[in-house]
Amino acid sequence: MKYTQAQMNRMKEANKARQAAQPLKLIKLVKELQQESGRVAEDSRTLNAAHQNAAAAELASRLKAKLYNPNNQQGLDKWRRQRLKLIKKREEAALATAQESGQEKAEDVPSAEELAIVEASSLLVEEEGTGLLPSGAEIEDGIIPGRPLPEECRAEAHTDYDGAAVRWGLTYHVESAADCCQACLDHAHSAEGVGKKCNVWVYCPSEDGCYSPDIYEHKHQECWLKQADEPKLNFKGRYDEEYRNQHPTAPVIVPWVSGVIRL
Repeated sequence: MKYTQAQMNRMKEANKARQAAQPLKLIKLVKELQQESGRVAEDSRTLNAAHQNAAAAELASRLKAKLYNPNNQQGLDKWRRQRLKLIKKREEAALATAQESGQEKAEDVPSAEELAIVEASSLLVEEEGTGLLPSGAEIEDGIIPGRPLPEECRAEAHTDYDGAAVRWGLTYHVESAADCCQACLDHAHSAEGVGKKCNVWVYCPSEDGCYSPDIYEHKHQECWLKQADEPKLNFKGRYDEEYRNQHPTAPVIVPWVSGVIRL
């Protein structure tokens, strides 16, 4: 199709008018904003990761400081046990869900707070040299719940001493291992004449109760006051594999806390 010169001139004028009408500056500004937004998003992700790491480090530092503060020890121990139980329950629920669906358990990615808890726990382990306990331990990292025990109690975690009972633990419960030790001290000081004086105390700190090979069901906060001229260990540390094969209900770790008092 041939156009007349007048028609071609009008088309050129129309193209110029259309190009002049385009918001070129606005388009350029939008592109610049898009590029800037991408950079901000990338910087934000980097900053978020840095802030999380900094928050975890700060929390771990605060926990470490509190671990060695006697005034806060009891509350901190309780908080740690609650957090660890919560994490364990979440993992058990995730495993149960995975098993129901016929899938393997997905690997959990710990949060910054959980990492801080683990780091603070490892700091405590390094400081006290107790070592991490395997699954099934009743006392996390060798920490004895409750108020601090005096040195004269000579408390030993994961330990069960033998002796003749002078106070029957099935019917005698106290709030903490320190209270159990104090009861033994009081008994020894108040015993008259040649009566048996308590010099061995045994306490159950586990909320799920404590294992023993006898016929009784031993519950949380049981306090046994005993007397022994030469105190002997029933169990200490771990129940060995051979013992657990013979006693299937036995845990890996001895759950009791005990002490021998020098009279």
